[in-house]
Amino acid sequence: MKRNLIPEKKMKLLGVTLVTAFVMTVSATAQYKLEYKASSPFHYKAHTTLETVETMMGKEQKVNVVSDQFLTVSSLKADSELIFSTTIDSGANIAVMPTGDTDRTVSPALGEVKETRIRPNGEEISTRWVDTAFANSQAGQMKDFGSFFLKLPSGKVDTGATWSEDRADTVGTAGAQGKVVVNTNRNYKLVGKEDVDGVSCAKIEFTGRVALKGSASIQGTNLAIDGSGTIDGTALFDYSTGKVMKISGSSSQDIVMATAGENAMTIPMSQKTSYDLFYAK
Repeated sequence: MKRNLIPEKKMKLLGVTLVTAFVMTVSATAQYKLEYKASSPFHYKAHTTLETVETMMGKEQKVNVVSDQFLTVSSLKADSELIFSTTIDSGANIAVMPTGDTDRTVSPALGEVKETRIRPNGEEISTRWVDTAFANSQAGQMKDFGSFFLKLPSGKVDTGATWSEDRADTVGTAGAQGKVVVNTNRNYKLVGKEDVDGVSCAKIEFTGRVALKGSASIQGTNLAIDGSGTIDGTALFDYSTGKVMKISGSSSQDIVMATAGENAMTIPMSQKTSYDLFYAK
């Protein structure tokens, strides 16, 4: 009785095929589904430094501000949306003025609640301060550039995946009455995994550009504002619980404020910001 023997070459080919199939299966199961999820209340610690250099009438003035905040975040799911409520439980700003004096102030948003509605991929639907009186104040119209809502990719992605985000925000101006439109473009890349206190997180790097344009009024003087800059940073996202565990980022902008009329002048300004956000349980 003849036996059907499989030639050695075909055996090797079959082995390669099986190994390839196994590797493809492992790769598929290693993909990430990155999305925000509702959870029980948790906390963040935020640390921000801002360096502003302004040149007026040939004289350079520098202001350094350090801000520390402790935040409480609660969330719930409503149909296809997630609603996050963020409260500043404690916070202080320390500013070193051109005179060398130190000015320590409590965060103007202390105790205020900001409600942000997003889709699971981080796309913002709306954001508002619950207290309408604070929302209409100058402090309430400032933008928090250290937001912990990153745009996430749709569907499952693997290491090396890239995606982008374009958004426009209208914000208030510090120390003046005015509005500025901030256009931001961010490019994201999933670069791998990293553990945070034993939690496996997706590591996301981002870079981008910022363009801003608007106007303001200081003591009856009207100013036109124009500027641009860059941003970059790294975020660690816990894909099992659907929350950001850490963000470290920086931004740099060059801004020109200009007045018109008989006493027309330009005031160049540069700003450098760095911020760190940590999950604090």
